[in-house]
Amino acid sequence: MRVAVQNVGCKLNQYEAEALMSGFADEGFEIVAPDCPADVYVVNTCTVTGSGDADSRKALRRGRRTNPDAILIATGCYAQRRPDELREAGAQVVIGNGQKVDLIRHVQTHLAGEQVPDFDPDTRPRRQNFLAIGSAKPSRSTRTRGTLQIQDGCDEHCTYCIIPAVRGPSVSRPMDEIILQAQRMVDGGYRELALTGVHSGSYGQEIDDGSSLVTLLKKLEPIDGLERIRLNSVEPACVTDELIEFAASPSKLCRHFHVPMQSGDDQVLKRMGRRYDAAFYSERIHRLSDAVPDCALGADIMVGFPGEDDSLFENTFAFTRELPLTYLHVFSYSARDETPALKLDNHVDRAPKRSRAARLIKLSESKKLAFHSRFVGARVSVLVEEIGSPADWGLASGLTDNYIKVRFLRPPGLRPNEMVEVTLTQAREDVAFGDVDGSER
Repeated sequence: MRVAVQNVGCKLNQYEAEALMSGFADEGFEIVAPDCPADVYVVNTCTVTGSGDADSRKALRRGRRTNPDAILIATGCYAQRRPDELREAGAQVVIGNGQKVDLIRHVQTHLAGEQVPDFDPDTRPRRQNFLAIGSAKPSRSTRTRGTLQIQDGCDEHCTYCIIPAVRGPSVSRPMDEIILQAQRMVDGGYRELALTGVHSGSYGQEIDDGSSLVTLLKKLEPIDGLERIRLNSVEPACVTDELIEFAASPSKLCRHFHVPMQSGDDQVLKRMGRRYDAAFYSERIHRLSDAVPDCALGADIMVGFPGEDDSLFENTFAFTRELPLTYLHVFSYSARDETPALKLDNHVDRAPKRSRAARLIKLSESKKLAFHSRFVGARVSVLVEEIGSPADWGLASGLTDNYIKVRFLRPPGLRPNEMVEVTLTQAREDVAFGDVDGSER
């Protein structure tokens, strides 16, 4: 049977979708793209924002339109939070986060005509089991840069965030299981692994043996065939001196650090329930920038949080402008039921949110262009991800370890998943262009 797995949302969902595809392939299913006819559509949903909810419902309805006779399965964070809304969108089976590890077995049960137990949204997820990528290689996987889950859940309880309610408390994946999974992924063709979780910087904190994110990084280093290790996101308090020292030493760790900021104003940070102030964030970012030259530094910034007036936003804008960040992920506050922020006063209208987001996006573009321009004339190592068709001028594209997307004319015989040295010749906000045959200036 044909199965399509649609991922909505974060890098962690992306890993889970890959693991589900691999598991279905191991069980003999044919993996097809979400826009292709399939017998089973699985949507791994997101509920961080209202748009995540909407995209999840759209994915289910698209599956129904593509094949009216298909079985529609919904899982993930939106499924954990609002299963009835997904049933109204067409899902015949809804599976919560805590039961996701058994999803393939539940699908087989449903296909056999047997009853799948109803999901109870009042049952909070207990993440003692993690999805694993199996031995089969899904046909849609390029096996170039892979995502590896090391942790799930969160204990922070920021006032705007629904994730602790739908993912549960912080749980670290057993280290030997991570190493085994990493080796399996490298054996399957991945050359770069991005470590992800809901709060991945907290890895090992609830374990009594002294494990930490740096301990894990050191254990991953010796894996034969693994050339790059990337951190997807690390909270400011988890950017420890130990991590900075490791990042500054020769290793497989990419020079790329995404450190969520959310706001540069202390009043807003306090209302958000963030456990740091702007001075602490600035000190950590400058330490990273100084210790790891030419590293990419990204941040999440939320605009329009309740109580953020024009002056408080200007504090954030000025603070962000002066930091050595190289790109920003900008998004607007989205009210979520069951979060304390919903009850705060002075909610911000849509128009100010849009204008503030637009200013930060423009700032992000200027920072990215400045960062990319620093490397014009330099020779960089690119992991090739795509080879363009003749209609696309035969351009290949890939990523440097410090998060620069590079496009260049494909030399004869080049294939995806190869490392190639490229001299950068031109910089734009979203991409840099280069020449394989050029020489370093």
